[in-house]
Amino acid sequence: MSTFASSQPSLLSLHSRSLGTKFFVVLLLAFIMSISGFFVENLTTERANQHGVSAASAENASEQPQTVLGVRLADSYRSTRRSLHYIALFLGLVFLTYFLFEVLTGKSVHPAQYALVGIAQTIFYLLLLSLAEHVGFDLSFLIAGTSTIFLFSVNTEWVFGSRKLALRAFAVFALLYSFIYVLLRVEAYALLVGALASFAAVAAAMYITRNVDWYGNAGSVSRLASAPSQPKDRDSWLE
Repeated sequence: MSTFASSQPSLLSLHSRSLGTKFFVVLLLAFIMSISGFFVENLTTERANQHGVSAASAENASEQPQTVLGVRLADSYRSTRRSLHYIALFLGLVFLTYFLFEVLTGKSVHPAQYALVGIAQTIFYLLLLSLAEHVGFDLSFLIAGTSTIFLFSVNTEWVFGSRKLALRAFAVFALLYSFIYVLLRVEAYALLVGALASFAAVAAAMYITRNVDWYGNAGSVSRLASAPSQPKDRDSWLE
């Protein structure tokens, strides 16, 4: 019994330290996986060239957008390209959400599972690009975003084994994708909206993790507090 009691604080300490390491691993993984956005952006430019709307889909375009089957292709390519500018921020917020779930539940999530989430996020942009050519950017964002949100929510239940947490994930990711859509539509205030939302997300993460023992010293402190006091050495130089 005493062996189990003494090993439990050390396990908690190890888990706390692993959370601190995991946080930086998650940030690094989000940065690495955001590089895939450059490939999707090149694909967007290539598709625009194939449809002859590369000039009209530029950021400061003066050319009249081409319309195919009622879809203004230049607007779709321009909006898709602008969404890729925020891929690092978007991936960071998605990974941060999963990390906070990990902190709150105490369940360890493997970096490979984070990588799968990042791959799914990259596929979201591919869906957005492919659907925008046929149904327009707004409807394609709704379809691709809803599908990705549903996938992330189901994945949360698979990983953490909690349907209640899956519903929370659905609400968080729905809010996150709505934020990205608004960010893309308010061009004049995009920087301000993005900065305020990022600040709010970091503040929320600070509040949620305020009681996390990152160094894992709680177990050591509790063991020192419960240890019997030793008699003072009279020959100590502190006397």
